Amino acid sequence: MNRVLRVTVMFAVLLAISAGTVFAQGARGMIERKAWYVDGDRKVGEMLYWRIFLGDYNVKLRRSFPGEGEITVDAGMNFQFFSAGYIEGNGTGSKGRVSALMGMRIRIDGQVSEIKIEEIDYIYDYGTKVAMKDGRKGEFVMQMQPENTILELKRFQLSEYKQVKGQWGELELKEVRDRMPIIGISFTKEGAARAAHEAVSE
Repeated sequence: MNRVLRVTVMFAVLLAISAGTVFAQGARGMIERKAWYVDGDRKVGEMLYWRIFLGDYNVKLRRSFPGEGEITVDAGMNFQFFSAGYIEGNGTGSKGRVSALMGMRIRIDGQVSEIKIEEIDYIYDYGTKVAMKDGRKGEFVMQMQPENTILELKRFQLSEYKQVKGQWGELELKEVRDRMPIIGISFTKEGAARAAHEAVSE
């Protein structure tokens, strides 16, 4: 193999490694999780890679800072539900950038209980209510830890992605739908059909 060819191959390998790193970073929070959404016309669609924008919030966070100990920080954050199965918030506070992971909860008659994604039958009424596989129905809320602050979800807005090959053959996620309002979501087609028949708020 001559020198020019060796150099070309070396750069191609480096480019592929670099592209893979970019893909991994860009795909943070995105794993393949088949789900079905219900759009505004109550039509059911299937997706693999997705995130749902849950809204912007003003929150109070407890954070530790060197020399100050634990203090309360005011922050503006946006929260998103990722196909990886968790809810994350990111924003800016008086001390700079902040982030937080949120727990999924069901609230029934004022009582809040922890729920896991595999226990959910479907989420409906624009994301504000949840039906569980065990038959329970209630408000779908999120809880900030360690503050234990309960936040009510705003209307779901879906962004969908598809995996495509880039210019150099690397895999990347391409956004094909941006912040589309949806009525509901489920991890089974049958659950989505049930969500499509639920009443929705004005």
